[in-house]
Parts: sequence; C-alpha cells; structure tokens
Amino acid sequence: MNKQALKRLWSPLAILLIVLGITFFNRDLLNLVQFGSEAIDQTQKVLAYVIQIGIWLSAAHFLNRLLIVFVWEGVVEKALGAPVPRLVKDVMSLIIYIIAITGIATVVFDQSVTGFWAASGVLTLVLGFALQNVIMDIFTGLAVNIERPFKIGDWIRVHGTKGEDVTGRITEINWRTTRLESEIKNVVILPNRILGTSVVTNFYGPSLESRHEINFWLDFTIPTERSKRMLLAGAKSAMGQKGLLEKPEPSVIVSKVTDMGVEYKVRFWFTPWTDMAPGMAKSFVSAKILEHLKQAGVAPAYPKQDILYAGQPVRHLDSKSVEDRTKLLGKIVMFEYLKSEELKELASSMEQKQFNEGDELITQGEAGESMFILSEGVLHAFINNNTNGERIRVGQIEPGEFFGEMSLLTGEPRTASIVAGTDVIAHEITKDHMRTLLSKRPEVAETISKVVAHRRLLNTQTLANATAEEKIEQTENLAQQIMSKMKSFFKGVFEKK
Repeated sequence: MNKQALKRLWSPLAILLIVLGITFFNRDLLNLVQFGSEAIDQTQKVLAYVIQIGIWLSAAHFLNRLLIVFVWEGVVEKALGAPVPRLVKDVMSLIIYIIAITGIATVVFDQSVTGFWAASGVLTLVLGFALQNVIMDIFTGLAVNIERPFKIGDWIRVHGTKGEDVTGRITEINWRTTRLESEIKNVVILPNRILGTSVVTNFYGPSLESRHEINFWLDFTIPTERSKRMLLAGAKSAMGQKGLLEKPEPSVIVSKVTDMGVEYKVRFWFTPWTDMAPGMAKSFVSAKILEHLKQAGVAPAYPKQDILYAGQPVRHLDSKSVEDRTKLLGKIVMFEYLKSEELKELASSMEQKQFNEGDELITQGEAGESMFILSEGVLHAFINNNTNGERIRVGQIEPGEFFGEMSLLTGEPRTASIVAGTDVIAHEITKDHMRTLLSKRPEVAETISKVVAHRRLLNTQTLANATAEEKIEQTENLAQQIMSKMKSFFKGVFEKK
C-alpha cells in the first residue's frame, strides 16, 4: 500500500473508528433504545440514533473509499489500461449508500423494508416523469460504460443530424454528460442521450492507426497510369513525418468519372492527434501532392465548359514533347543560367527512362558518367553501413530534384544507392550531352560548379553555422576543386577556350 492510498483511506477510517469508540464507551445508550427498559431523557435518545446512523454512514463511506482506491483505481484500472469512468464509480457509490440507508431505516428506526421501498417507488415514479431526459442520459451513460465503444482519452467524432459534427478527445464520462476537449482546446459538453442516438466514429478503435482519404480530380486527357503514379508519389513523400505511417502504404484508386474529370481517392494511414490533427495531416499530404503535380506540369481539374473552334488546348505538360521537356529542365537550379536554345538542345538530347517500384537506378561505389532529373515519382537514397554492410536510408528525392551530378561532372563513383519508391519517370543526362554543351560555351562550367558546390555543402550541413563570408569562401573553394576535376574529366574541352 503506497502513502497516497493511506492518506486517502485515513480520513474515512478515522471517522469510523471515532464513531465505534463512542459506541463502545456508551453501550448503555444503545441498550436503552433497543429495550426501552428505563425512562430516558429525549436528548439521550437523539444521541443514540445519531451514533447508530453514524456507524452505518461512516462504514459506507470507508467501504466506498476502499473500493475506489483498491478496486477501481487499482485492479480494474490496471486491467483496462485506462481510467475507470466516473459514472461507474458513482453508480457503485450510490448502491453502497442505498444499502446503508436501508440498514438505517430497518435496524435503527425499525421500519419494514417493504414499506420503505414502496414509498421510495412512488417517489421514484413521480420523479421519473419529471426527469425523463436526465434518466435517459444516465442509462445511456451506463450502457456506454458497459459496452465500451469508446473510453476516456479516445478521440471521437459525433456525427450531427444537420451536418454539424463534433470532434474531440473524451476527458470525462459522468452521470448526464460526456465532456470532449476539441482540437482548439475548447470543452464540448454532450448529453449522453445524444451519444446513444447518433453515429459516433472512434478514431482510436480498435487501434490508434486509422485510414484517411483525400479526393483529387485530374483531367481526362492525363493517362490513368500517370495520374496514379504522381498522386501516389506525392502521398508517399509525406509518409514517415508527423504521425503519417509508411506501413500500411498509401494507395490511390479511381473513384468515379464526373463532369469535372476523373476523381481519384488518395488513401493513407495516420495516427491522429499524436503530432497533429487529421485536418492538418490532410493539408500536409495535399500540399505534397500538389507540389508533385506542379513539378510534373499537371494542374488539378476544375469545372469548365469548352467551345472549341480549333484544336483542344494543352492542359498539362507532356514529358515526351521537346518544348515541355525544356520547361521542365528550366526549373532545375543547376541549369537555370543556360540560354533558351541551350536548354532546348539539352532537353531534346537527354533520355527519358521509366523505372518500376523497387528498381535500383544507381548503386553506391559504382562508376558513373551521368546524372538524373526526377520528373514523376519518389526515390529513396541509401548508403552502406561500414559496420555490418546493411543499407541505411538517408533521404528521399522528389520531382524537380536531381542526383548523380558529381559523377556527370567529375567521373567520381556513386556516393549512394538510389532506389525507386514508386514507379518513376526520370531523365538521364550523360557525359556526351554535357560535353556538347560545354564545347559550345565552356564558361557555363564555372556557374554549374558553384551551384553544385553550394548544394553539396548544404547536404553535408557544412554551412549550417558558418557566417556569410565563410559560406562564400567555402563555396568558392569547393567550386574551384570541382572545376579542376571537370577540366581533367572533359579533356580537350576547356583547352579550346
């Protein structure tokens, strides 16, 4: 027994011992009431009744406290792994005190139990008509505690009949009401009868993880395979953050076809309210998906009525078109300083490749002379653990990002393994493509070397605590090293300058 339990039991135990002590030292008073053998003073009679009533009530009080400390908050709470609802404890307390009152009526005042309960029944009937809603609340509360569709600490949504849903975490279930704490820290008090007649969604039943959905509409002209690839890649790129689960994996299904376009459902698994609420999670995943669509040159569908007097306008970028590939290439920071004709020439020569989920695009340690630009999908980066040789996931690559640039520019071995996390579309730029570009304008190599140097320093966190002057100096030094290696790798190109 811990000290806290002793403190809570001490008060009712002390009251009971005091009453029993008074009774022990004044036993004649009790005998006077029971046998009435002598004439006694009216005050002594009252005192005798008070003592006997005190014995019953103090014993009930002590028994109730004993039950709370050892049974409800001890055995039952440990077995359930959650606090025992207040209503259950209150009902048991009421039963104990009703038994005590019945004992007082029959033993102390020598009243018939039948008569006592008959009188109580008439009073209960009258009160029942007057307090119908209150009684319904009480019995609904009892049913909730017996069935346990939800418990204290669960997040639930009570679906309203007029579309006004109430969402919150259960903080208390008492006689008449259930208290919820909403997402904005307000207290919502619901009568128990509403819970008994409404549809209730328990986000924490049977487990903390739950599946959520986001609807997206894309144009009819976008192939279904491509649409699902982009949406799935966006959802997967958000997983592993802020309570969003990588397992089970997200999925995308075609829901239906509407006048606006094809409706897709993006499904993902989430542990709500551990790091953020479902609304914030959907916002986070939606933002990731929109970013993937933007990088792929695709906009969500919208309500429209088109009257076409010419060919149908282009609603999305096509990575097979040279013009569209030029636009995609122009978004890459490494090539943003190229002229439009240089971008177009590089876009027309780079090779588009498609990889299935699980395919390995490059392997750590292997020689390479090319870089990749990701257009659609998600890639995962792994490095080998020097201790046991196992692969460690160190990051992910999303549309609009590139990798392998050091191998392209300097011929260095691959520093990481890149694996497709979804089906992906990527464009490969080889040493021959870069040689053609540098042969026509060698001075662009200096700009590229600075961009690559800055990117590499950011990835290694070298610039995190550096001052502005130190950042410029470190970037310049690394850029010079990269430039030196490029001159050695592209022999004959810079000598013509």
